[in-house]
Amino acid sequence: MKRARRVKQADGGVELPSDLISGSRKGCFFCPENLEEKTPLFPPDVIPEGRLRVGASRLFPNLFPFGEYHAVATFSESHFLGLDEFPPPLIRDCLNNCLQFIRRVHAKSPEVRYCSINWNHLLPAAASIIHPHLQILADRKPTLYLEELIRASEEYFKKNGSSYWVDLVAAERDRDERMIAETGPVTWLASFAAQGNSEVLGIFTGISSVSMMDETHVEALAHGLSSILRGYSHLGVGSFNMAVLSGPLDRGLDHYSLNLKVISRPQLRAHYSSDCGFMERLHDEPVVETMPEELAAKLRGYFT
Repeated sequence: MKRARRVKQADGGVELPSDLISGSRKGCFFCPENLEEKTPLFPPDVIPEGRLRVGASRLFPNLFPFGEYHAVATFSESHFLGLDEFPPPLIRDCLNNCLQFIRRVHAKSPEVRYCSINWNHLLPAAASIIHPHLQILADRKPTLYLEELIRASEEYFKKNGSSYWVDLVAAERDRDERMIAETGPVTWLASFAAQGNSEVLGIFTGISSVSMMDETHVEALAHGLSSILRGYSHLGVGSFNMAVLSGPLDRGLDHYSLNLKVISRPQLRAHYSSDCGFMERLHDEPVVETMPEELAAKLRGYFT
């Protein structure tokens, strides 16, 4: 595409602002010396332990939730990790921590049927904290994009008598133009109709929900994500968004496959933080921080 070769005056190499990284380390809520004191606990009826741990991963409530249940899961005690510093075991343990949380929540509140596992990596991807972490959302209703995916998948199934996702994998395998790799039950494709730059689509075989994942699925996802991030790093990608989009937790769907998307975002630079993260880019859900009533009160005076 010619557009990819256009001049970008803001581009200036990929050197990371080390002062930003080191400066943000002090007082970081997610670093080990602060986590116990500065992160909240879950109510005892949700998570009796208050927080969850798998390996080096710690999971706790998000102070500013987007949904009925919103948790944060750190990967490790390391405040900063480059894209080539996420080995499969590190990702696996964090994913297992997320799945443990989702299963606990659904057991307590069966009406909470929809969930996603999300990742804003670094400030250009709208992460407010540099320390690497996942965000887990669980709610009674799907996000707009997930709802549309499930609806369109069902329509395709009714019209064609087959799963769109199975057909897509078969077609891409046959054409061999956008196929990247297969890690066990997960097929990795470069998206034909992408929502973001360098978009990678991962499709699970035979399952529609994270509640159906076993250790084989987790290992395959961890290995694939680690490989994609190492590839991104060598391509010069510095930050990214990811969303794992699950079907309903309480039943399997023949017409839907558990899937995830990863998209690249700009390089980390000093004095820049995006306000557009996984909710906007991969869920079609805008998140705003301004209250309309407060904004109106602030702007009225400029009309007199």
